[in-house]
Amino acid sequence: MKEWLLRIYDFFTTHHRWLGISVTIVLVVLVGLSVSLRYDEDIMDFLPVTEEERASLEAFQNQQSAAQIVLIVEGDDEDMRTDALYEIEEQLSAFDFRLSTFDSQLSSLYAMMPTLIPDSTYNRLDSLFTREAIRTALERDKMILSTPGSGVIATAIQHDPLALIPLSTFDFQLSTNNRSYAFLDSPYGATETKHNAALIDSLNEQISIVQSQFPYLDIRLIGAPVIAVGNAHRIKTDTLLCIAFSLVFIIALLAYAFPRRRDIFLILLAVSFGWLTGMAILRLITPIVSAVVIGIGSVLIGIAVNYPLHLLVHQRYTTSVRQTLNEVLSPLVVGNITTVGAFLALVPLQAAALRHLGIFAASMLIGTILFCIFVLPHLMSTEYFFSASIGNGVYPVATMLPRRGRGVWRPMGRAVAKWVYAVRSMALKKYPTIILALTLIVGIYLLLPFNSNHSPLFDSNLSHINYMTDQQREDMASFNVPQGDASRWNDYWSTHSADSVIERIQTEAEAVGFTPEAFTPFYNQITNYKLPISNFRFDNLAQRLSDDFDYIGLCCSLIVFIFLILSFRSFWLALIAFVPMALSWIWIFAIMQLLGIQFNIVNIILATFIFGQGDDYTIFIVEGLVYEHRTGKSILPQYRQSIILSAAIMLIGIGILVFAQHPAMHSLGAVTLIGMTITLIMATTIPPILYRWYIALSERKITKK
Repeated sequence: MKEWLLRIYDFFTTHHRWLGISVTIVLVVLVGLSVSLRYDEDIMDFLPVTEEERASLEAFQNQQSAAQIVLIVEGDDEDMRTDALYEIEEQLSAFDFRLSTFDSQLSSLYAMMPTLIPDSTYNRLDSLFTREAIRTALERDKMILSTPGSGVIATAIQHDPLALIPLSTFDFQLSTNNRSYAFLDSPYGATETKHNAALIDSLNEQISIVQSQFPYLDIRLIGAPVIAVGNAHRIKTDTLLCIAFSLVFIIALLAYAFPRRRDIFLILLAVSFGWLTGMAILRLITPIVSAVVIGIGSVLIGIAVNYPLHLLVHQRYTTSVRQTLNEVLSPLVVGNITTVGAFLALVPLQAAALRHLGIFAASMLIGTILFCIFVLPHLMSTEYFFSASIGNGVYPVATMLPRRGRGVWRPMGRAVAKWVYAVRSMALKKYPTIILALTLIVGIYLLLPFNSNHSPLFDSNLSHINYMTDQQREDMASFNVPQGDASRWNDYWSTHSADSVIERIQTEAEAVGFTPEAFTPFYNQITNYKLPISNFRFDNLAQRLSDDFDYIGLCCSLIVFIFLILSFRSFWLALIAFVPMALSWIWIFAIMQLLGIQFNIVNIILATFIFGQGDDYTIFIVEGLVYEHRTGKSILPQYRQSIILSAAIMLIGIGILVFAQHPAMHSLGAVTLIGMTITLIMATTIPPILYRWYIALSERKITKK
């Protein structure tokens, strides 16, 4: 393959016009496809659900009033709270909805009665529907209704005269204390943040007017649409701040490593071509994609930048671009194949967004590597070659310095270079100690799952990745209604007569003093008992998320290892390249458990990113070791230099998210810092140790023969 690619390079070297025409045509096609791609913000795309389950989930959200916005008025004076609610309703008269009361809210909650009945009640439904039990329940209802202030409870009794649901389920409704509530439904649903943001801004403007009239009250909004808008705002704010800081540091790092601005431009050009390729291929697969996929896909820049970096850095050590290609092509192509294979492991997943992310990532990396192989070499200048030696060794970090560096920059670079060389030398001399330490770490990690103080690696609770203020968490907790599965309700009424139960209730109601129609809402509930939500189970969703986590880890490992064997054509060389990645993950898991950090539906995507970076690093190191052993020419310093630079960019670009306030983004930063640091250390220290063992054993076998 290398010879074939070099022949293509030679052809375009003498046919620049053909290269220009080809690139122009490809760019026009890529841009045309990319601009026609549309975006949505449906978070359900990240959930592993079938179309039927998606419909069930939407029905569940509707019955749960997922699009409901709750208005909380807090204060000691009940009359003042009531006046404030009337004033707010007046202010909101211009909107297409009106505030609902406690009664109407309770009605909507009782509409999902099957999901609220506890298991203990289901176990004795037959006994609750006997004439004696019905008479006792209705007499209790009559006594409750005769007490003052039972207006809200009257609504509850209408919907549930036999008290199948404990009234404590609706504590937030019945025990208002110093709070009053009002409810309204967003016409845009719970997850559509663009229109909901404008709606909530308008509501807050009206509320601020009322707040000024009632300064002793605290008026605020809560509910799924409010939380979703808050999440979107927090993500945008954190993203802008983190991108601003990371761009400053990354540009400074690239400017320091590549004093010629043209080199930085070439890197950006290669990554941009890859990005367009990813967008275009994604457009061929689907016309609409989640905007979150593209946002997360920006992390891929940390991987894609590897390819032009390796070429530009290695160019400093050669006398021609062709020689650079000859020495770098093999690890570049092998690393790209294994990384693309790791991302393609996302494609079979059930979640549409993860499938799209896998396709986008694989396409972007393929586009970048193609640009680096066929186009970038012809754009690279050949007049910028130099290397730097310190003492008896060549130090990669030193070559990152500008030739005209002044002040502390060159001494600092040389100091870092000496440190890197010292660490490498120590690793090679003390490898038995290092292997023993790694073995101990593995043993300690294997014991961690048996320690109850350590949490599981995957957190399937989606609420943990929501951003909420302390006040919002407190408010939402008060609305936390326990939910179950409606299948038992459906199964019961499919084998029992609803008409006979209704007849008994009506007979006993007249005997106690109620009208036969007093409990019509309850009658409707049992005659129309079938609910679509019975097809969806959140515990099944949690299990699928956890299974996807296990699948990604296993599949990425197998794909990478198989490609390593095919590429190196040696099981032992493939093992040398794979062992550092396996050890890296053991370290990563151990440190995450010790620090209480978990993978979730968002940061799990980083598993493929870390696999992608890790195999790139180890492949370059192993290729360098093999090349040096075969030719006697030192090539590891330039490989290690580009690896360190790539890791630094990745750590800055994503690791800075550890300062984000949004839980999901913070977890991305934390996992990146841990994962990339461990991966870099393992990739640069373990392969030389294992390769030295491999060569020693091979030479010993030859000597014996």
